[in-house]
Amino acid sequence: MDTHRLLPSRLIPALASTALTAYALGLSTALTWLGALLLCEGFARLTTRRFKPEIPGSIAMRAIFVLAAFPINFLWAGLGALFWISTKADFKLAAVALWAGQIIFAQNFRHQPAVLIASAAGAPMVCLATFPIFMFPAHGIGAEIARAALLMVVATSVSVMVANRAAARRMDALTRGLREERERALEANRAKSTFVAVTSHELRTPMNGLLGMAYALDRSNLNEAQRRHVRLMIKSGDSLMQVLNDVLDLSKIEAGKVDLDHVALNLPDLVRAAGDAWRDAAAEKGLWLRVEIDPAAPDWILADPQRIRQVLMNLISNGLKFTTQGGVTIQLAAAAPSASPSADGLSEIRLRVIDTGVGVDADFHDRIFDSFTQADNAVSRSHGGTGLGLTISRALARQMDGDLMLENGTGGATFAFSLRAAPIAAPAPSEDDETQDEAAPDLESLRVLMAEDNAINQVVVRTMLEATGVVLTIVDDGQAALEALKREAFDVVLMDINMPVMDGMTALGAIRAGAAGDPAVPVIALTASAMSGDRERFLAMGFDDHLGKPIRPMELLSSICGAVRPKGRCAEAAEA
Repeated sequence: MDTHRLLPSRLIPALASTALTAYALGLSTALTWLGALLLCEGFARLTTRRFKPEIPGSIAMRAIFVLAAFPINFLWAGLGALFWISTKADFKLAAVALWAGQIIFAQNFRHQPAVLIASAAGAPMVCLATFPIFMFPAHGIGAEIARAALLMVVATSVSVMVANRAAARRMDALTRGLREERERALEANRAKSTFVAVTSHELRTPMNGLLGMAYALDRSNLNEAQRRHVRLMIKSGDSLMQVLNDVLDLSKIEAGKVDLDHVALNLPDLVRAAGDAWRDAAAEKGLWLRVEIDPAAPDWILADPQRIRQVLMNLISNGLKFTTQGGVTIQLAAAAPSASPSADGLSEIRLRVIDTGVGVDADFHDRIFDSFTQADNAVSRSHGGTGLGLTISRALARQMDGDLMLENGTGGATFAFSLRAAPIAAPAPSEDDETQDEAAPDLESLRVLMAEDNAINQVVVRTMLEATGVVLTIVDDGQAALEALKREAFDVVLMDINMPVMDGMTALGAIRAGAAGDPAVPVIALTASAMSGDRERFLAMGFDDHLGKPIRPMELLSSICGAVRPKGRCAEAAEA
C-alpha cells in the first residue's frame, strides 16, 4: 500500500523539520510536534495492518484510514502555521515551503480515493489561500502580487491533481486490463497443458494395446505378406506417437520446462549408434549413410544423451526423407583450432548432417525453424510431417548453449548442430558390470507382479512376457498388489499409477514402508504419464524405473532385467 511504501519519505523530512523547528522555535515545540506526529503515524499504521496487496479494503477500513490520515496532515499544516505566526517575518517563507511540499507530496496518492487526496492536500491549500490574505499585514503592489501568486499555486495544484487523478484512473484501468489479459493467457496456457497431458494419457493407453498386440503378431508365425502388414501397423503407430511426443516437447519448450541431464556419454559411440539406427532405412531407399568422426573430437563429455540423440535422429530422418539419390553424411568435428575451453570448462561440440536431397530454397532458410512450417505445401503433401522437428531441435540445441543452423550451399541441405559440454576422461569400468553376468539367475525363474486395472494392458504385457518364461501374476489395483506381496515373494513389481481402490503411488509408499513384503523389491512405474519430467518425478518418488506407454517388448524386458539381472541376458530373451 502507498502509505507503507511512502513511510520513509515522510519520516526523513519529519526529522529534518524537527531539527529546523528546534533551531527556530525551540526544542520543546519541536519535540512536542514530533511526538504528536509519530503518534498519529503509528495510529495510521495500525489501521492499515489488515490491508493486503492487490486486495481492496472494505469501505469501513478505508474510512478509518482516511480519518487517521487527517491528524497527520493537520500537524504538517499546523507546523507551517507556527512558522507563519512567529515573530520573525523570514519564517513565513518556511511556512509557504512546508505547505507547498505537502501539496507536492499529496500527488503520490493519485491512485488512491479522492477523499484521501483531499485530506492530504486540503489543509495546506487552505493555509496558502487564507494566511497570506488574512494574516499578512503587508500592503502594496508586491504584497498583492505575492497573494495572487499563491492563489495561482493553489488553483494550479488543484488542476494538476485533477489531471493526475484522471491519468491515474486510466493507468489503473489499463493495468487491470493487462493483469486480466495476463491471467487469461496463463489460464489458457494451463488449459493447453492440461489438454496436452490428458490427450497424451488417453492416446497412449489405447495405443499400448494396438502396438503391443502388433509386436506380438510380429513375433508369431506369419507369412511374408502378413509380416509386412504388421510392421506397417507398427511403423504407423510409431509415427503417431512421434507426432504426440513432438507436441509434448513443444509444449514443454514453450513453458520453459525442459530439464537437461548431465551424464557421462561417449559421443562418437552415440553418433555411430544414431547412424546405425537409420542405416536400414537408407538402404531401403538405395541411399548411403556415412558417419565421419574427427579424431580430435572429444570421446567423453558431460551432456544429455537423450536430447543430443533426439536432435541427431530428427536431422538424419529429415535428410533421408528429402533425399532420393546419393545419401546422408553425419560429421562429428572438434572445436575450431582457435577456440579454447571457457572459464567454466565447457568446449564447443559441432555436428553436421549433410544430405544430397532437394535442399531448401534461400527464401525459406529462416522459416523452416518456425513451428508447423515446412518449405512449401508441396513438401508437406509429398513427404508428410508436422513441421515441428526443426523447431524442437533448434530449441533443444539452444538449451544446450549451442544452436542449429542451416548452412548456405548448393545442392542438398547441411544442418550444423552445435552445443557446449565439458570434456571428461573415460569413466572407469564398474566391477559390478564385469561380474553381474556370472551371478545372474535364469530368466525363467523370475516372478513378476503386475498391478494394472486395464484389461487390454494386462493382455499386452502377458503376451510380451509369456514367451520368455517369466512367471507373471496380475492384480487389478494397488491394494490387491499389497495383499499379493504379503502372501508371496516377487522379484519385481510392475505398477500402474492411476488405479481404483488404491493408486500406484500410495501402494509404493506402503511397500517402501515395509507394509507388504520386502520393502526393497524393485518397483517399475508402468504408466501413460510420459511427458517430459515424468520419469524424473517417478524416480524421485522411489520407483526403480519408469516405462511410458505404449510399451515395447525390448524396453519392458530391459527394464525388468535392469532391476534384477544384467542387460545382456535381457537382450537375448527379447530376441528369442
